[in-house]
Amino acid sequence: MIAGGFLLSLFWAGVCVLQAQQPGSATVEQSLKFQPQLVTKTVSVINPPARGSLTTTLKGTQLAPNASGQAKLKMGDVEVTVETQANGLGAPGSFGTQFETYVVWAITPAGKAFKLGTMEAKGNRFELNTKSAVRSFAIVVTAEPYSQVTRPADTIVLEVPAGGQTAAATCQFLKGGYAPIGYVFPPIDTGAGYPPQILQMYNARRIATLAGAAGNDNFKMGDELFNSVVFSAQRQKKFTDVILSQAETATQYFETARLEALQRLM
Repeated sequence: MIAGGFLLSLFWAGVCVLQAQQPGSATVEQSLKFQPQLVTKTVSVINPPARGSLTTTLKGTQLAPNASGQAKLKMGDVEVTVETQANGLGAPGSFGTQFETYVVWAITPAGKAFKLGTMEAKGNRFELNTKSAVRSFAIVVTAEPYSQVTRPADTIVLEVPAGGQTAAATCQFLKGGYAPIGYVFPPIDTGAGYPPQILQMYNARRIATLAGAAGNDNFKMGDELFNSVVFSAQRQKKFTDVILSQAETATQYFETARLEALQRLM
């Protein structure tokens, strides 16, 4: 309990520091410049067999030339089991202090992206095992600031290489959607043992604030949950499942607020 109380004291201090670092929207507009844009990239769609399984390699991009991996697709009658592994990737923060996780995306032949899930660190590699109702798709892995992102960023670290049983498709990725030009986020203290849901809630709030979203309704709803998480954790001296669920919901509100703010800028 003492350790838990100390952790929560650090958490509370971190909230105060974070809030002190957050610029107001007027200041952001005066001193920082967001330039979000959608960029089109070509991806390689896998054409798996109707039955059985298929294993495809994942190749590191220019952002992560030493990374490699594979994706194994097991074709079921209704769903496809997707087992993804990645090696040679450092922590997401190595691509920028705003990044906290790796997200695996499936991209259909028509260019629509949907999220398969986030990768978990397993020793010196990252893994994701999940299912998909879509049977033919490209796979890309991006560095992202939190799990609730709804559109892939252009920070692609792994992808299916062209050739073999693949076909080309195009998809739009968001560039410059997390930070103004030249802005470097202060690092979040990941050594204090905070759960990922808490770290990502922090991240989502500061990114949405920098995007100028602090005045919109979704941000305000996220902020109410943010404050509820802080005070509940302080009172209970631990991060319960309910508190972590509230943190995830707060992150989703901040993500929606960020997208609304960026849409105005684009």
